[in-house]
Amino acid sequence: MKIYRDWKDLKLEQDTSATVGSFDGVHLGHQQLIRRLKELARHHRRLSTIVTFEPHPKIVLGKGTVQLITDLEEKLEQFRQFQIDQVLVIPFTPEFARLDYETFVRDILLDRLRVRDLVIGYDHHFGRNREGTFERLIDLGRRFGFSVERVGPVQIEGEVVSSSLIRQLLKEGQVEKAATFLGRPYRLKGRIVEGDGRGKDIGFPTANIEPVDPHKIIPARGVYAVDVILGEQRYKGMMNIGYRPTFNNIESLTSEVHIFNFQSLIYGKEVVILFKKFIRPEQKFSTIEALKTQLRKDKEICEKI
Repeated sequence: MKIYRDWKDLKLEQDTSATVGSFDGVHLGHQQLIRRLKELARHHRRLSTIVTFEPHPKIVLGKGTVQLITDLEEKLEQFRQFQIDQVLVIPFTPEFARLDYETFVRDILLDRLRVRDLVIGYDHHFGRNREGTFERLIDLGRRFGFSVERVGPVQIEGEVVSSSLIRQLLKEGQVEKAATFLGRPYRLKGRIVEGDGRGKDIGFPTANIEPVDPHKIIPARGVYAVDVILGEQRYKGMMNIGYRPTFNNIESLTSEVHIFNFQSLIYGKEVVILFKKFIRPEQKFSTIEALKTQLRKDKEICEKI
């Protein structure tokens, strides 16, 4: 899979079938669209092409607090698994945000990428102020000689799979349902930083996680069964997200993971946390012994998941 990061110097020599979007989550709805893109590209013998943006447009446009399901690295890995031929990652700047949809189509999709088939999601708009509607794209297609196809939504148990719904599920701690809509467990990459050692003192040493991407969603407070990927190894573990009320730590939210059957010091290393199941909400215990008793029960549950 080829990755291009500067459209201004790009000039392809082969026609393409393309789609455009932020693709936060690369969820089942996105995956249906990508499969259709692959079908068209294969049928017409064109290059399957995804156009996406970095950073996420909402970050640049300043639309409130931005929380994301996937960072760029995760998105590219998902595209790679679909064997996409090429990806154009457009730097999303305030200047680019002012580009109208017709200029975007003409100068980038047609002149640079030689798009002949454009596949979009059922609710997708692009260009300045989201002016590029499906109907307007159809009109441009007639004028400039490319086809436009809209892919419908994916529904699971009556709910439309969407990035906004998955974000909400994660914020509520519904990591299993989020995984169903994503087609895989939610993952959080972090760096191990030194904590205060209280977990070790009570027999449950933990690694404190500092997310690599500050915009990644931190699931709701509570205890989770997780898998921990460290290098080439994968371990079971349990993760606590919260303010550690038993220790009266109310200053900052902490994310700490107890890795089963693991003893090494790993400060500074990067790990990937895969969220499998929400176990219980955060609790304040009257004594340290009561906390230890509950942690033993939590661990027993997590080991079976």
